[in-house]
Amino acid sequence: MKKGPKRRPIEERFWPRVDKSGPIWEGTPCWLWMGNKDKLGYGRISLGGWEGKLTLTHRLAYELLIGPIPEGKELDHLCRNPSCVNPAHLEAVSHSTNLKRGLPGKIKNPQSVKTHCPKGHPYDLFNTVFESGRRICRTCRNTRRRKRYQTRVGTKG
Repeated sequence: MKKGPKRRPIEERFWPRVDKSGPIWEGTPCWLWMGNKDKLGYGRISLGGWEGKLTLTHRLAYELLIGPIPEGKELDHLCRNPSCVNPAHLEAVSHSTNLKRGLPGKIKNPQSVKTHCPKGHPYDLFNTVFESGRRICRTCRNTRRRKRYQTRVGTKG
């Protein structure tokens, strides 16, 4: 087991890496994390120790200034800036709420943001059916079924 100099407390290492003069969102500036970031732009900092366990900086800021994140919740960046650690820009929400609020370009299923089928028919209340968890255009489905029926009827007789 390695031994070395004691690390400074997390607060002493955290706050010098925060720039509180970021872009303004709803009247207050983003507090930008200027340290290590992951590939999505979320700040990371080591909790200390030789294991090198990292934590997300927006979670740390929330816990330092607001308190523990409620169980079963995650933090949503209301300002849509992943490097922002301002707790006024963070809200504890369910995972599904966080996904729904996400930007369309970041949605894991790009099909869910489409408003029309490939043939140009709208995905709306009257023209959309769900089969096996998938959204289907009713007009296109009916056209396919009609062609299949005509093919079957035409070959009999």
